[in-house]
Amino acid sequence: MPTATTLPLIILIALLWRLTKGNVLSVVLFTSIFDAASALNFGKLGVSPWMVALLVGLAEKVLKGHGPFRLITGINQLALKLGVSFVLYSAWSGIVFPVIFAGAPVLSSHDTSPAPLNWNVSNFAQLCYLVACVLVYFVALTSTREELRSALQWYSRGAVTAAVFAFYQLANAVFHVPYPSPILYSHPGHVIYPAYMIRGMWRLNGTFPEASELATYACLGVALLGWDVVTRRFNLPRTVGLGLLIASVFMTLSTVGYLCLSTIVVTGSVLSLSLVFRQRSFSPQKILMALLLVGGGVTLFLTTDARGTVNKVVSSVVLEKKDTSSYRDRSAMNSAAIDTLKDTYFMGAGWGSARASGLIYGLLANVGVIGVALLAAMLLTICLPLVYSHGSFVHPESAKTYVKSLFGLMSMLTALLIAGAEPVEPVLWALIAIATAAYARGPSNEVAPVPVTDGRAHFPIALGLS
Repeated sequence: MPTATTLPLIILIALLWRLTKGNVLSVVLFTSIFDAASALNFGKLGVSPWMVALLVGLAEKVLKGHGPFRLITGINQLALKLGVSFVLYSAWSGIVFPVIFAGAPVLSSHDTSPAPLNWNVSNFAQLCYLVACVLVYFVALTSTREELRSALQWYSRGAVTAAVFAFYQLANAVFHVPYPSPILYSHPGHVIYPAYMIRGMWRLNGTFPEASELATYACLGVALLGWDVVTRRFNLPRTVGLGLLIASVFMTLSTVGYLCLSTIVVTGSVLSLSLVFRQRSFSPQKILMALLLVGGGVTLFLTTDARGTVNKVVSSVVLEKKDTSSYRDRSAMNSAAIDTLKDTYFMGAGWGSARASGLIYGLLANVGVIGVALLAAMLLTICLPLVYSHGSFVHPESAKTYVKSLFGLMSMLTALLIAGAEPVEPVLWALIAIATAAYARGPSNEVAPVPVTDGRAHFPIALGLS
């Protein structure tokens, strides 16, 4: 049944389709920042906007007589085969394991104790999400590398849009700015709270039902946009967008966001220093920006009560986390997931059967040791170009896109390992596909190929430093 959100969603997809020149992946990644339970939900079905965008985009391609979809030449074939194996095994487990292990205790929701395993609507729903993510994966693998680079940029714009929604939410709470609740809070099965306070501090969730989800997607935006800020020429709108994303992560008051952001800062700083010293080029604007940020932060810390605020935030979000009901609930879920793994002889209860908090726990409970091994092997294989001595990147921009996608993938996996469940986020599969497609061995149809013939490790080349 259509609601007040349906027309805005259709208009948004049409606008994005025009702006991206029909790049399905870009539209999907932009709309992925709108959760099924909140902003721009498709009617009362709880269907994620990115799924609507994906189906509409693919249908439009087919109706217009789009030629056969072909994989990009020269991609990482081993990573592709392992990815397909993981998907097939996961789908098979979701159909078969609930029958084989029927009756085993599983935790199927946040609010109930373990119940006897049986095949139900949750398995079907999660299988549908898996299929949709696989479609995103193959849309990426059949796009041009220029479209892949554009898709990453459009995701960054979507993340900034989510941050704008979050601060609009705050403005509504503090200054009572009108807020279109019928459009943004449309799913009857979920309650999306306005900005609210924890220990006197405002907490935001933006376009998501939980602050931790906003933190996950915003941190990925920080990683991708931050990479562009460091590796490309100074750009004021890009820099402002990065600042807005970082501020939104801070105001989620989310342990996931803070730990993920810390990982990004540490890893990004090491890569940035490596980039600067290897290129032996210094951007005056970026140096000035860094000095202003450090100087402004130190001044703010010394002249205001910022120290007390920082201590309060760190204590609430990290140090005292073990004393919260959220931590206890998540620990209980993970304990139940391990019990499910043991009760199913380490095979798992089947895709979509069990819930957990943390990607590893969720995968172990659902697809067992075999599924985790397949996914881990795929992710490790994607990283092979960093050390592989006989391959080549077909173009310098492909090398930059490859490392940028890996940096974003690291951010996403960090967040999911802390508080994720099944890996059914479209941007996760898009990043996996982009990292798989950016690397190429042998001939390719891209212009200006740059072969590597010296047999050395490729990490400096992957950084775009050669």
